[in-house]
Amino acid sequence: MRPSTQTLFAPRSASAFPTVPHAVAIAAASFLALAAGSAAAQSNASAATPEAKAPVQNQLDTVVISGIRASKEKSLNAKRFADGVTEVVSAEDIGKMPDKNVADALQKLPGVTTTAGSGGQGGYDENDRVSMRGTNPSLSLTTINGHSVASADWDPGDQIAGGTGSNSSGAARSVSFLLLPSEIVSQVVVRKSASADQLEGGVAGSVDIITRRPLEFKKRFSAEIGMQGVYADQAGKTDPQFNALFNWKNEANDTGLMLQVFDQTRHIRRDGQSEITWARLSPTTPAGQANGGQLGNKLYISGLINSLFEQKRQRQGAVLGAEFKVSPDLTVNLDAFHSELKASYTNTRFFVRPGNSVAASGGVVPSEVSLDGERINAARFNNSGNAMGAQLETQANPLAASKTQYLNADFNYRASDALSFKGQVGHTRAQGDTFLYWNYAFMPNTATAYSFQGMDKPVQVSLPNGFDGSKLSHLPGNSGADNSFSQQRSKDRENYGQIDGEYRFAESSLISALKFGARFAEHEREGSRPVKGAAPMNATKNGQVALTSLPAWGGASFPGNFGSGLGGNPGGVGVPLIDPAAVVAWSDANFSADPVFNRPPSGVFTVKENVSAAYGLAKLARDDWRAEFGLRLVRTRTEVTTNTGVPCGAVTANNGLTYGSPAQAEACKGFVPPGATLVTGSRFGNFYIKSTESSDTQALPSASFSYDLSDKLLLRVAAAKVMARPDYSALGSTLSAFAYNPANNPPSTAAGGNAELKPVVAKNYNLGLEWYFARRSVLSAQVFVMDFDSLIGAGSSMQQQLNTAIPVALGGPAVVPTLVSSPAATTGRSRGLELGYEQPVWGGFGVSANYTYANAKEANGNPMLGASKNSYNLGAYYEDEVFSARLAYAHRSASRVGLYGLSQNYLAASGTLAASANYKLNDTVTLTFEGLNLNKPVTRFYNAANATVPFDATTALYSSGRQFYLGLRLKY
Repeated sequence: MRPSTQTLFAPRSASAFPTVPHAVAIAAASFLALAAGSAAAQSNASAATPEAKAPVQNQLDTVVISGIRASKEKSLNAKRFADGVTEVVSAEDIGKMPDKNVADALQKLPGVTTTAGSGGQGGYDENDRVSMRGTNPSLSLTTINGHSVASADWDPGDQIAGGTGSNSSGAARSVSFLLLPSEIVSQVVVRKSASADQLEGGVAGSVDIITRRPLEFKKRFSAEIGMQGVYADQAGKTDPQFNALFNWKNEANDTGLMLQVFDQTRHIRRDGQSEITWARLSPTTPAGQANGGQLGNKLYISGLINSLFEQKRQRQGAVLGAEFKVSPDLTVNLDAFHSELKASYTNTRFFVRPGNSVAASGGVVPSEVSLDGERINAARFNNSGNAMGAQLETQANPLAASKTQYLNADFNYRASDALSFKGQVGHTRAQGDTFLYWNYAFMPNTATAYSFQGMDKPVQVSLPNGFDGSKLSHLPGNSGADNSFSQQRSKDRENYGQIDGEYRFAESSLISALKFGARFAEHEREGSRPVKGAAPMNATKNGQVALTSLPAWGGASFPGNFGSGLGGNPGGVGVPLIDPAAVVAWSDANFSADPVFNRPPSGVFTVKENVSAAYGLAKLARDDWRAEFGLRLVRTRTEVTTNTGVPCGAVTANNGLTYGSPAQAEACKGFVPPGATLVTGSRFGNFYIKSTESSDTQALPSASFSYDLSDKLLLRVAAAKVMARPDYSALGSTLSAFAYNPANNPPSTAAGGNAELKPVVAKNYNLGLEWYFARRSVLSAQVFVMDFDSLIGAGSSMQQQLNTAIPVALGGPAVVPTLVSSPAATTGRSRGLELGYEQPVWGGFGVSANYTYANAKEANGNPMLGASKNSYNLGAYYEDEVFSARLAYAHRSASRVGLYGLSQNYLAASGTLAASANYKLNDTVTLTFEGLNLNKPVTRFYNAANATVPFDATTALYSSGRQFYLGLRLKY
């Protein structure tokens, strides 16, 4: 089934690109629409161009898209005639659902799961990351129109190596979809099998977002406007959402210009309880010895945090496109994209620390104890003095933001009826910013209490005697504190260029086409911490000025309905809140911003990659089958720059050293390896900066075969070797914890990143059947296996490092082979099954459902990070000439997210319900209503049972409530 040469190379005409009824909305969900033939042609020219008989292709090119059902037909046709295992979402699919970014739309596809936040963020009310087939998001590649898109995050835990959240891996390869509103989309193509002509980087698969092109609109002038109000019930606020698109092309249909803008504001309030930890009560403390040692070694809650997170998000940006048909054989396209998310927030954290209360010889003996076997389910702690069991933390990040942009130029040129070329050149960059004010206040002489309410419910905490906010203290007691102002920044940028050629053979030839091409890219990712300001240096330059004040408390407290969506009562109502503006003003008045004294070394990194790739691919076809075989060669040269602390030149009050003095540098002279640069003068300690270079070459073969068992039943087989580069945090985490023990083998040890870590490499196999049993209907099954030859996991690696812990008597400090506890290559396997079903059932009604089973495990038997064994989606829709409505439910089972303490931490099973309704007043105006998170989902994390805590113990719960959108979309 191969298209004719005429079909493949025919110049585009206005009639070939009918409009899709637009769901024009930033307000209304998404209003994107495109012609079927155009979206298919842009989808990398391989996955979206049907290898079909000419009559089928011509039929697709002339279909007038109208409504949900026609949109599904368009998506299914693109899926059916793709060369590999592919899923497609069209603009209308997105536009008729409350899909506020591209990830919202993708979660409805088989084999695709999403998370509402990355790393240790805890999750919010909008999908952020996309993963496929039981792997973590960094193993799925995201592109726009086939080229890279830079990504950065507003959350400080995702900007630097190592991160700050308990489950955070820090800076990752995965793309944040918060910056990609659904309104920019014409079509999204998800490829689950690899081909040599596709950009490497997606082990599990790739997501290619196809944007709209000016010459693809039917009318000479088109305008679309969406206006909505969004109400968040937990935040209790309503905000405006707006987007508009204007497209013009000349009468000759050879010049087109498009401008699209969006401005979307909304408020988030996330109630949470986190860092819930269980411990054994020491039998040597007063609490453990009281009442004949009744409580000794019993399990009790040693700490938890009630957190009130409030954020204002404003996403603004634009898409600018210009397309020129220079001749019937040459088309040139220029497009630019900019998206910025302003994400200012305040996070108030109320700590209850029974572990502090019972600690040491003067610890509190709990009262009102409820004992259930080995577990202390409830207790009261009558704290006194500064041995405090309660504190308040205020985090204010008034300028948190992230942004991404690209500038791209591409061309398509037909050199002859058989030979064609296409190319791309461009630049993409992104930046994430943090300006985090962090204030600690302590609550002396304050009684605390907790009551355990069940494994999947929050712990109820209380202040039995209340607390007067005016008595907050700066004294840290035994909790420690670092009031500070932190500036962090992540930068991601890439320059790229690509050229592709295709030679098509005569219809009678077994080989239908040969494709070839090359790509070059310069990529750089940086995580920096320019300053972490705090109390200024003292006059003698050997310490800090003592701060004895606090930001003023204005009388506010936690809201009365705090935690109402968590499935239980977390308590804490009446706990004081400090105004974030007061925290900022107090910090600005009291902190030093000296960039030398306040320069932290940890988490800082730069990763530079120079990538070159070339490929060749052969396509074969006959009437009832088609196949392709290809090879892609990829060479990556990497340079990783990191900081490493040194135990020398430390400043104390009486050793005579001062910050930044020549004596500091002299004391550290022997601790710096060749090629490294020493940095002194920081209150965080002295360190050196060093770069490590490495290179890697991969040969990536691929093959696919599709066979028409009948005119409705299609068999697919695909296999490929695939790769993904390591997360930046795995490469660039700061080395620390150096130790040296001659009795061990090896004697030299440390912890940190692995700058020479090789890529993730796997073999990806697919076998599937697709039965297109009726129009707009499909029943499909896919079996997949991913065998990982190299998978990044926790482990250790031998590295040549300067070990500063080696005593002088043993020749130290010295560069020696060092066993570094770091990310390391392991092996693993993900295997599973995908089932999909879509069908219009009666009248204007239709249904869809899919299910994915993914058994994804590392070599040590642990589930792969981010892997959900079971996930499914259920959907239903109705549509007539005036009214349409859709309902969708997405569910995923538990998935491992990393270590919390010494235990494996999991994200519990969860599901989300969304709905939309549209009423067409006339051909120009449509009323829209949408609802997100209608079932008020709770995000729960838990630790798996271990020897110390023999049950699955909840570690965190979060809830962000529901969101409702009401508005208009206008189309001209």
